[in-house]
Parts: sequence; structure tokens; C-alpha cells
Amino acid sequence: MTADIPLRCGDSAREARAPWYAAGLRFSCVGCGRCCGNDPGTVAFTSVEEERMARCLGMDTAGFRARYTWRKYGILSLREIENYDCVFLRREGTRARCKIYPVRPAQCRAFPFWPEVMKNERTWNSYSLSCPGMNGGVLHSIAEINGYIGQ
Repeated sequence: MTADIPLRCGDSAREARAPWYAAGLRFSCVGCGRCCGNDPGTVAFTSVEEERMARCLGMDTAGFRARYTWRKYGILSLREIENYDCVFLRREGTRARCKIYPVRPAQCRAFPFWPEVMKNERTWNSYSLSCPGMNGGVLHSIAEINGYIGQ
């Protein structure tokens, strides 16, 4: 047991076992854009994030919502273009950049530390096959990762 994961009343020792990523994980974005496109998905955002994105683009939130968002799978999401890239992804040769990077939503900031990626080491390694920044670069601590996944 580690100091990072205290037992709470009613927790068993098995439940309190350190997660598979207890030693941390390495990730540094290489700007490939694969996490921002190529596959259909959603990018959820809060009203505060919506205001920041609109302001960054010099728009009001109504204009931002009309131009850059849609309802997908029952939630308000950033739009995708025909190839499933996020509407804000700009590809330049082998590199990709986000037009609103400084104010991108928390969902984008948290990648690859999403709950569905963090289920287990096998899932992490499966995602890493399409993300060249995973398993390399900066070491992210268990505390930092847990912050991203809401633990």
C-alpha cells in the first residue's frame, strides 16, 4: 500500500491496491494529431470552456455554438469535418496543430489519461500503437494521472 492511496472506512486491502500505473507513465505530445481526428468521437466542454473558446476566436458564445458545435450522441460537442478531424485541427505536412490550443477543453488536455485508456496496461498499450507520444517523453506521476481521470 502507498501513501498516495489511503484506505477509507470499509475499503478492503484488495480495493486499496495501487493502480497498474503507480510508478507513473511517460507521455509527450509529438503533434501528430491522431488524438484529434481520424476516428469519429465527441469533444465535450463546459460553459466556461465554451466562453474561453469563443473569446479566443473573437466571437460570442451563440456564434461559436452555431458555427463550431453540434449535438452528437446526445451531448454538445465540437464539430468534426468530413475525415473526422476536429474542426480546430490544422494539419501541416506530418504535424498537426490545434487552432485553439491554449483554451482547448479539459477533455483534450487530459489525453491520453482518459478513463477508458487507463483501465489497464493492456488498454494503454493498445492505444499507444496509434499514439507515438505514449510510453515516451515526460514521466507523469500517479497523482497527476489521477487528477486527469478524476480520482
